[in-house]
Amino acid sequence: MSDLNSPKVSVLVPLYNQERYIDACLKSICTQSYKNLEIIVVNDGSTDSSPLMAKKWAEKDTRIKVVDKQNEGLTFARRDGYKVATGDFVAFVDSDDMLMPGAIETLVGHMVNKDVDLVLGAIVRKLGIFEQKLNNHSIFPVNQVVTQPELFDKYYVGFFGKTCFTVSMWGRLFKKSLIDKALQETELFSPDIRFMGEDEHFNVMLFPYLKSMYMTDEPVYYYRYGGAADRYNRFFPELLNFSTKRLGLLDKYNYQEGYQYLFAEYVAIFFQHGKQLIGYNKADKAGVIDYFKQEMETNELVPRLLEYFTQNPSSKPEVKLMLDHDYEGMYEYASELILKGRKSLRYKIKRLLFKLLKV
Repeated sequence: MSDLNSPKVSVLVPLYNQERYIDACLKSICTQSYKNLEIIVVNDGSTDSSPLMAKKWAEKDTRIKVVDKQNEGLTFARRDGYKVATGDFVAFVDSDDMLMPGAIETLVGHMVNKDVDLVLGAIVRKLGIFEQKLNNHSIFPVNQVVTQPELFDKYYVGFFGKTCFTVSMWGRLFKKSLIDKALQETELFSPDIRFMGEDEHFNVMLFPYLKSMYMTDEPVYYYRYGGAADRYNRFFPELLNFSTKRLGLLDKYNYQEGYQYLFAEYVAIFFQHGKQLIGYNKADKAGVIDYFKQEMETNELVPRLLEYFTQNPSSKPEVKLMLDHDYEGMYEYASELILKGRKSLRYKIKRLLFKLLKV
């Protein structure tokens, strides 16, 4: 499977200011046992030395092509890389992550032998020197092919708040012809979802076009955990907008199973952003209440959510706060969640690890 007569795989690497990790990333790709690769590194307007580092790799390995562009975000970096991809299959690798040895050969082997549109591999989470294979709590069957209509009927709900499988773009292999077809009829690379939820957006739009899918429990991808996970993310509201877009997909496909999960997830995101505003001192009390009020009054998903929970009562206090439009209570509830989280052992351990490992 590793000779140059095998299917070509386009590996797309969006790059923005990753001088600390780009060498390890490209090394993990260039040393793959599967050799028929084209490696497209898209420099998204980096201001550090990472583009020069990538170009040094390109001087040593002719399979690497570096594309320079102005900074527009991860979504458009992937889009512009895809425009020049010529492979039969496509893999996405974030520039601070790494492929496991033999990952591409494993994914291609399953893609060809099972004759499927998409192959998912297992993920290893990496935090400094610590590594952990993520437990597969999914309800998606492992090591067997799943086809339509079962694929859509049972598992499309995985993009609406119910865990069926990971919703990332990395750690998997796509048939390029599948993506090409979806691109003709839908918007896979959205200008509205560019920094948060971009992986899930791509996959939720692509999924209805799948004919078959296979998940292996073999590890293929190192996911470097940390980074933005422990600091304020100003792009978080994109997730709120994405919820509205997913509601439209549920309506389009009349996918009844997804509504309860989408609405519950939206409530969690709604309060999570409030927690961020409070916890990182990005707004005073009045500003946080204004956020809650504006979201309640302007997001077109909210009336549908309130109608759903009126007809299907929930015992969760945050749902009652939204039903009552109790903005003062929302602020107090979000504040309590922050204090409770900071007292937890898990939070203290995470903070200590981030500090020690400087991730």
